[in-house]
Amino acid sequence: MINHPKNLYIIPLLVVLIFSLPQNFLFAKSPSSEDKLNKKFILNLKNDFVEVLVSPKNWKGKDLLNFSAVIGTGLLLYALDDDIHQWTQDNQTPLSKDFFKFINHSGDGVVVVGLMATLYTAGEVFHDNSLRKTALLSLESWLTSGVIVLGLKSITGRARPWTGESSHTFHPFSIKPSFTSLPSAHSSSAFSVATVIAYRSKKTCIDILAYSLASLVAISRVHNNKHWPSDVLVGSFIGYFVGKKICSLDRGRDSDKMRVNFQFTRQRQALSITFSF
Repeated sequence: MINHPKNLYIIPLLVVLIFSLPQNFLFAKSPSSEDKLNKKFILNLKNDFVEVLVSPKNWKGKDLLNFSAVIGTGLLLYALDDDIHQWTQDNQTPLSKDFFKFINHSGDGVVVVGLMATLYTAGEVFHDNSLRKTALLSLESWLTSGVIVLGLKSITGRARPWTGESSHTFHPFSIKPSFTSLPSAHSSSAFSVATVIAYRSKKTCIDILAYSLASLVAISRVHNNKHWPSDVLVGSFIGYFVGKKICSLDRGRDSDKMRVNFQFTRQRQALSITFSF
């Protein structure tokens, strides 16, 4: 029986074994410049956070379609929250209780930070910038999504399932833990990091592992009577889309570091490569 959250600290140990394989075996190579936890990272974090917050004003076509799909699915789950929640509580088993109690801790801040610290440390020890960069982007994504989730929690003030109140009960601008159900922070944390790892990974098995673990964390929050299903959906999508945006912004910075230009005329054939620092 799994009954102690310290068992979860085996996760960073397993990760360091996996990610300490030959350099750039798992993650895409980064540009020649090194990514470090320094002032440049703090500046990128600040700029990316602002970009994430204002990004909805630039949404077009596909973005609006995705947002509509999330809203539609969220409203459907919202209507079924009580029924789904009741079903999960009625069909629990001793095995499911132990399993999801274990999985639940994978979304805890201390475990998520431990994972990122492990990746970063492995990058330092093995001089692998791809590991360091993955850790730093994960940290950016986790912090950014965390601030968004905390803000929404305080605004919505939704009652948690264990309070005994209806899924339609809200206490806006409440700071009581019992009224911070929407959205799920554990789900957001899990997907914000899983999305970055999957984006940076070169191995399909890592993508599957990352998203599967994040999905199990989200399910555990409903199973363990901590959140309504719609809370979990919203939190998961916040983590996913923030992770995608952070990776997209980083890719834009990388593309700006090197430009390749070709010039072909009768008088001249030239190739120019421009680096920016």
